[in-house]
Amino acid sequence: MLQHPDRFSNKILSIPPNLDAPKMIPIMLDPPEHRAYRQLLRPWFESKAIEHLEPRIAEWTEGLIATIKDKGECEFVRELGSRLPISVFMEMFGFPLERFEEFRSLVVNFFDVNRSDEERGGYAMQIMGLIGEAIALRQAEPGPDVLSQLVRADFEGRKLDQGELMSIGFLMFLAGLDTVTNAMTFGMRHLAHDEALRQRMIDDPDCIPKAVEELMRRYAFVATPRYIVQDTVLEGVPLKAGECILAPTMMVGWDADLQSCPEQVTLDRPTCKHAGFGSGIHTCLGIHLARLELVTFYRIWFARIGHFHEVDTGEPAHFRPGSVMTLESLQLGWTL
Repeated sequence: MLQHPDRFSNKILSIPPNLDAPKMIPIMLDPPEHRAYRQLLRPWFESKAIEHLEPRIAEWTEGLIATIKDKGECEFVRELGSRLPISVFMEMFGFPLERFEEFRSLVVNFFDVNRSDEERGGYAMQIMGLIGEAIALRQAEPGPDVLSQLVRADFEGRKLDQGELMSIGFLMFLAGLDTVTNAMTFGMRHLAHDEALRQRMIDDPDCIPKAVEELMRRYAFVATPRYIVQDTVLEGVPLKAGECILAPTMMVGWDADLQSCPEQVTLDRPTCKHAGFGSGIHTCLGIHLARLELVTFYRIWFARIGHFHEVDTGEPAHFRPGSVMTLESLQLGWTL
């Protein structure tokens, strides 16, 4: 499904189809329109382009861990898991960090499957309002951030119009403020119960990039919708144009034909195949930034905290279902 946008379109990303949902460039575009916008954005997200962010990501990580280290316990999502990637994103795009709680709340509510379409629409409008304010500020006084560069960018011989800037900003807002948090939280929950893997990451920090990939494989959390644009048959099942289908990306990493014992987390696989960052032309644009944030976080966490465990709060784990799945809280503890 991810490899064939000619049949499985990205132009509608909701089930049931919501034709009034805000458009997000470039993820809700199909070829050939998609390519030009992705090529515009790609230079800011290539591995070489984000290398300079590593010291700042490390600085954020050190500072956040320092605030909880001496407590011996933390609620990971609230105190660390959401703050690091959101802080990095907000700084990268020039959003004011003092509005962190407001931004995070909007994203959580927007993705909440218990919200009605009207409520979600209201949150989308609030997000659009924030993005519109930010664009106006950059148009009046550009800075070094990515949003300022987009405002000034040459796109096929012209500047991006307001609608295009708003659409791109809306996507970046949602993607930057939620997905890395989820990857980090699912990974830490596994590590809290896997002493052998924790020890290996402590003893050999060079294995951490491989651990990031394996944890993404095992705990991929996106089930991306696709809109059927022509009648087709998938594995013997007829699909009609106008229907929507859900592509659970975690099933690639769980496929026993691609890797043995997929339910196990191990760093000794010859290859680690997964679609945690998507696949095909819509592969996550921020894949290199996400990996850099995760690797940097784990490296510093194990250097400063070491072993840790999940604290039994007496309450069941609370997961948010939907196309982007989330573990909403995670209580961790460690020995001082």
